[in-house]
Amino acid sequence: MFLRIGGVDVVGDVALGVVAGVGIVDEVAVLLGQIALGDLGIVVVPTFGHRAPPGPVPLIDGTRSPSPQSAVCQHLSVERIEAWPGELRTLSTGRRVFVRHTTPPATGGDDERTPLVYVHGLGGSSTNWTTLMRELRDDAEQWAIDLPGFGESPPGDHHTVAEYVADVVAFLETFDRPVHLVANSLGGMICVYVASRRPDLVLTLSLVSPAMPQYRLPWAAQATAVMAVPWVGERILRAAAGIPTEKQAERLTAMLFANAAVVPVAELTFAAEQRDRWTGKPYADAVLLSALRSIVAHYTRPGRQSAWRAAGHLLRPTLVIMGARDALVGPWGRTRWRRALRYARLVYMPNTGHVAMMEHPVAVAAVIREFIRDASRIRTSASTRRTLDQGMRNAVAPLAEERTHASN
Repeated sequence: MFLRIGGVDVVGDVALGVVAGVGIVDEVAVLLGQIALGDLGIVVVPTFGHRAPPGPVPLIDGTRSPSPQSAVCQHLSVERIEAWPGELRTLSTGRRVFVRHTTPPATGGDDERTPLVYVHGLGGSSTNWTTLMRELRDDAEQWAIDLPGFGESPPGDHHTVAEYVADVVAFLETFDRPVHLVANSLGGMICVYVASRRPDLVLTLSLVSPAMPQYRLPWAAQATAVMAVPWVGERILRAAAGIPTEKQAERLTAMLFANAAVVPVAELTFAAEQRDRWTGKPYADAVLLSALRSIVAHYTRPGRQSAWRAAGHLLRPTLVIMGARDALVGPWGRTRWRRALRYARLVYMPNTGHVAMMEHPVAVAAVIREFIRDASRIRTSASTRRTLDQGMRNAVAPLAEERTHASN
C-alpha cells in the first residue's frame, strides 16, 4: 500500500498511479487538487467578543497594510471579522516578513509579561492565529509572523525548512528576552529546530499538531505528499485552479476540521477569501511546492538528521497538542513524542482536527495559559537567561504528563 523512501511511508499507490502516465495524472489531479490543498491557506479570524483593530497602518517601506476585512455571519445579525493590523519588517537574513501584533490593555508601568510569538503552517498565514490571539489578548503582547512567500510576506530566494528556521531565529533575536513560541503544522517542525538550536531565544514551546516525520501517514497527508513528486504537483495545482471556490472550501474544511459546524460560517467564508487572495499571487504555487518538497525531504532524513533528534534535544518546557481526528498529522504521533521528550506535556483533544486553535480556540487558549502558568512556577534563574546552565531537564519534569482535554 505504501511507497517507502528512506524507511518512511511517504505516498501510496495513488502516487505510483500518478507517475505512470499523463492519462492517470489527469484523473487523479481533479481529485487531489480538491483535497491536497489542506493546511494550505485556511485563515480564520474572530467573529465576536474583541475590539476591532484599527484601519490601515503605515508600513516600514511607506506603504500601508490592507484594511481589516469584515463579513456578516449568517447565523448572527451583525458580526465583523477583523484581521489584526501588521507591518513589513526586514530581518537580518535580508528577507522581509509581514508581522501582525496585539498589545494587552495598559496595566500601568512597564509590562514585564513575556511576549507570545506564533508561526503558521504550510500555506497558512499570521491570520491563522487571530482567533487564539483574541482569546489571549489580555495575557501578553502577541506577534504572528507570515513566513516569506505566505500571507502578506513577499517571497524570498528559497522556501525551505532551513531558510524558515533562519528567518524565525532572526525575528526572535529582535526581542530583548526569550519568548513563548507557539506553532502549528510546518511551523511546529520549524520551531522544534529553532528551540533546539537556540534555546536562549525561547522560554516555552507550544506545538499544535506539529508536522514531524511519521512512518504511517493519515489519508490527507498521503494526498498532499503526492504533490511533492516533480511535475505532478504543478499539474495538480493547475487542475485545482479550475475547481469552484465554494467546492474547494468545502473540501478544505472537511480536511482541516473534525467538525466544521463548530466554526461560524462567516469565518469559513473569510478564510476562503483570504486563501484566494494568497493563491492568486503569481509566486504562490512555486512557494507552496518548494516548501512542501522540503517538508517531505525532512520526513525522509535518517535518524541523526531527523527532526526527532532535534526534538530530543529540546531544553525548554514543551507542550504538544494533538487532535484525535487530525487528517494531516496522525494523533498516534504522541507516542513518538513520549519517547523523544520525556518532559513534554501532551494534550490529546477529541473531536478536533488539524487546526485546533481555529476549531476550538477557547479550549486551546486555556491549555496554553495553564501550561505557561505551570512552567513559570518552575522557572529557575537559567530559564530567563540567554545562556543555559546544565540541569534544565530536571527543572521541567513536573510538566511531564498526558491528558485528554474535552474540547466541546
